[in-house]
Amino acid sequence: MSERHLSPSETARRLGVGVRALRLYERRGLVRPARTQAGWRVYGPDEIERLHQVLTLKSLGLSLARVTQLLSGRVADLPALLALQEDVLTARINDLQRARKSVQAARAKVSRDRRLSLEDLVHLVRETTMSTINETRLAASAHQVLREAIDPRLPGLYRGKVRDNYDLPDGRRILVTSDRLSAFDRVLCCIPFKGQVLNGVARWAFEQTADICPNHVLDYPDPNIVVGRRLEILPVEIVVRGYLAGTTSTSILTMYRAGRRQMYGQRLPDGLADNQALETPIITPTSKAADGAHDEPLTADEILARGLLSEAQWRQVSETALALFARGQALAAERGLILADTKYEFGVDAEGTIRLADEIHTPDSSRYWRADTYPERLAAGQLPDSFDKDVIRAWVAARCDPYKDEVPEIPPELIWKTALTYVEAHDRITGRAFEPPRPTPPVHERVMAALGEFHGR
Repeated sequence: MSERHLSPSETARRLGVGVRALRLYERRGLVRPARTQAGWRVYGPDEIERLHQVLTLKSLGLSLARVTQLLSGRVADLPALLALQEDVLTARINDLQRARKSVQAARAKVSRDRRLSLEDLVHLVRETTMSTINETRLAASAHQVLREAIDPRLPGLYRGKVRDNYDLPDGRRILVTSDRLSAFDRVLCCIPFKGQVLNGVARWAFEQTADICPNHVLDYPDPNIVVGRRLEILPVEIVVRGYLAGTTSTSILTMYRAGRRQMYGQRLPDGLADNQALETPIITPTSKAADGAHDEPLTADEILARGLLSEAQWRQVSETALALFARGQALAAERGLILADTKYEFGVDAEGTIRLADEIHTPDSSRYWRADTYPERLAAGQLPDSFDKDVIRAWVAARCDPYKDEVPEIPPELIWKTALTYVEAHDRITGRAFEPPRPTPPVHERVMAALGEFHGR
């Protein structure tokens, strides 16, 4: 073998990759090694240079599909691709700046007090490690996407935009949280780990708020499944907003930009900036629309006049929602986050008790921002650093009318970035490390096996 040609193992060693990775790149047609007279694969200077190109592009966070596109000369929406990479780099820079500030603050405290309390140490670890995703470990399970969980042997199937639900004869409801991402009254894509993140955050949040309001939860037989009491869901979603924010047609920011000041029975003052805090949190209720229909804004008077809720029910759910929101904001503040707004669903059980249903304080039902960068970004007129699906919503809204047009294909890099954001949100909101699904068995098989335990019940 010529000195200018390297074996696969030597090539992998010099480039810092695995031999399996080289075989994957070969199967994708990204590199074509030569063969010796004995038939052994070898990499010459051209192949080594090509591998450097592949690894450079992958270091930007690009998927192999997009790397293949770029190296074959098929570049789609390059400005959007570059803007996305700028967002990724900005997020990494912000993480490093936060970590550096935490270390500097800890050093100053040790220099002054000659000690560091356990609370300070926990905060330091959180700020310097929790924002750094173990991307390699997650990438090994990136293929574990739960698109649906349809079991024809279970009764009472109802498919929501995100959850597949079953009503059992004994009064229990099974809710399977998929990885589907919905916005603008439609499903846009699937995000790895999303369903497990939502279930995990909701479980934690239900535990933190059980003293304020009882909830529907009975059991968690799987990371993507919750079993709850079947409730008669009240026909009003209670949305609590603490900031002038949002991108959908029912958000107060969209209405405010259109010149409206009277909305949801509330009057907002002139001169508010995008994403500015409101004087006090407000309730902006909406109707619960059927699939394919739009949620409609409501006022308290309309809710009562149309008989959607009784006066006692409206008073109870509105007071409870404000108390839950206050608890959620306090818990978020402890984690260096701002809970900007959220929605609550309530239902009535067989005994007439109003309970929390669905999910609570998750990245899907809520808008979270990083508290440390919020003042600076607000002053600059920039979007706050978020922990929710606003990134994909904003990307889609910038390219079409998402309520009328066909949604363009969402780039794989944006989907993966969103997956990492969901995982980081889980860790930051709950203070607990996310455990991704194992690479095997397929997550769909695992979930279907868990559902099999309910056959015949």
